[in-house]
Amino acid sequence: MKKSLLSLVICGVFLLAAVSIPANAQFYLGVRGGLSNQNAKAGEIEFDRNSTFLYGAQVGLKFLGLAVEGQFYRADHGLLEGDAQADIEPEMDYYYLGVNGKLGISLAIIYPYVTVGYGNYSVDLKGLGKKSDTAFNVGAGAEVTLGKVGIFGEVRYTDFSVEIESLDWDFGGLDFHFGLNIHI
Repeated sequence: MKKSLLSLVICGVFLLAAVSIPANAQFYLGVRGGLSNQNAKAGEIEFDRNSTFLYGAQVGLKFLGLAVEGQFYRADHGLLEGDAQADIEPEMDYYYLGVNGKLGISLAIIYPYVTVGYGNYSVDLKGLGKKSDTAFNVGAGAEVTLGKVGIFGEVRYTDFSVEIESLDWDFGGLDFHFGLNIHI
């Protein structure tokens, strides 16, 4: 009986302590832009690296040092010839729709973090077709928050592949993201 009563008191103290902590959850909406720097290779055919602008949006929930974001962004690449065949059009669009988790340290106005995500990458190669595949991405970044406005920057590595026209297309590289979040 004493042991049960002691356990009940300890649980009650922890419950009261947890309830007295102010809820620090923040919901936010944001826009992102940046530089997509993907390598493209199809079997033995390699294309020269071509950087292009990426753009998109996200919605997230942040609690203390942990955040979860739903993201969508796209990039429109012009594939440079490299050792490509003449019958392949040099245009590629890719889209990302996925979820990213962030783990960081919430300081007064800055939030440095690492991020890991999983989502659907869709590739549209003009003249060849469109395919999708799921893949992981990893990165690191920081967000500076002043009031309800946060400005962020991050670098993210992606690696995914799809099969189009009996060729295994492999994409991968670093993307540089920057943007604005409005914390509600």
